Amino acid sequence: MAGTSLALCAHGGPLADRCAALAGLDRRLFADAGATHQLVAEVRALLEERKPACVILPEPDAEHEGERALAMAAAAALARLPETEARLGDPDAPPQSSHQLHELCQARARARAERLGVARASAVLSSFNKCRDLAANLEAIRAQTLPFEAVVVVDNASHDGSSELVRRDFPEVLLVVMPHSQYGACETFNIGFASARSALVAILDDDIVMPPAWLERSTARLAAEPASTAIVSTQVVEPGMPESYRLSKTVNEERYMSTFRGCASLARHAAIAKAGYYDERLFIYGNERDLTCRLLNLGFRVLQYPGVSVFHKTPFGIKLGKRSLYYHARNAFLSMLKYAPAAELIRLPFLALFQVLLRGEKKEAEGSVRDAVGTIGIGRSVRETPGAWWVLVKATASILYNLPYCWKHRQPCTHEDFELPLQ
Repeated sequence: MAGTSLALCAHGGPLADRCAALAGLDRRLFADAGATHQLVAEVRALLEERKPACVILPEPDAEHEGERALAMAAAAALARLPETEARLGDPDAPPQSSHQLHELCQARARARAERLGVARASAVLSSFNKCRDLAANLEAIRAQTLPFEAVVVVDNASHDGSSELVRRDFPEVLLVVMPHSQYGACETFNIGFASARSALVAILDDDIVMPPAWLERSTARLAAEPASTAIVSTQVVEPGMPESYRLSKTVNEERYMSTFRGCASLARHAAIAKAGYYDERLFIYGNERDLTCRLLNLGFRVLQYPGVSVFHKTPFGIKLGKRSLYYHARNAFLSMLKYAPAAELIRLPFLALFQVLLRGEKKEAEGSVRDAVGTIGIGRSVRETPGAWWVLVKATASILYNLPYCWKHRQPCTHEDFELPLQ
């Protein structure tokens, strides 16, 4: 099939009618724009296999979501295949270079968003030594059916070529390179938040892959909420996630909650700015719940939205190791010292022991933990991390050291959505 034209189509329609053969393309792959997390990679693999002389793309502002998703994914895939000619929407349309095609698709998609009055969003990522994952992430960001107004990457002085890759392959990205790698994720994210200028901010980990409709669906859901909803937290799928957990009705129901997934959430920029962004003293882990407590105290809410999901390449549950255990244990108590009502704070150590440390893995896999995902596997971490009890002693010492800081910033949260970091 090399040297022939290839028409990409998300479902039966004008393109399929005009082009007799789809060169083996499985239309089911693109039937649901929210179901395929690596659509750009799938399209590129198809193009590399078929080696067509010309690719005919669907319209990026088509009515059908699948058509829009495929158009944007193909444009992103073609950016790495500059020798392939492309046409937009019609086999008789003027041929475009890959660069021209991407710009045209972005412009058409933005024009559609403006006609619909959709709020603009910036993507903010903090990254460290995940060059390949970051590239896949940025490709998926390029492929969004609702384009981001800006993309901000704060690189924590990676030494794996991440910053060079962004400058070379993603020149549209606003790249901030830290002078050394000792900054915490809280601080680097705050720099990214402060660099964004749009009404909405997508808070993203560097090792996720989002489907093309992630921003479009998340923005629509947030727009349907009252102004008091500050964040929509989308569904996350991770390696090793038990099917019983992934499909749990309790885990996946739409609800207001007391934290959010920092790897894939969409926030009102003004709300998180008013709350003060992340507390940099936490350094890493637990910062989402800490910020949510301040949002709740300001009258905002956080919505769990299972209507769209991302694939997060970090394995399910707490990351094993001394550093992860230290910050998860320490920060949970620092945040609660600031925000938990006195009666809840007194109960917390006992509840943490019996409901978290001694909680069985089977119970976790069944979906008993809905929001406090940072506690999933912490009992296993204590059992399997060498010197775990000494790590917990050091975490306790840091908690005691930070008591004056916590007391100074104490604002007990009595909002109906507040929960201790247990379930």
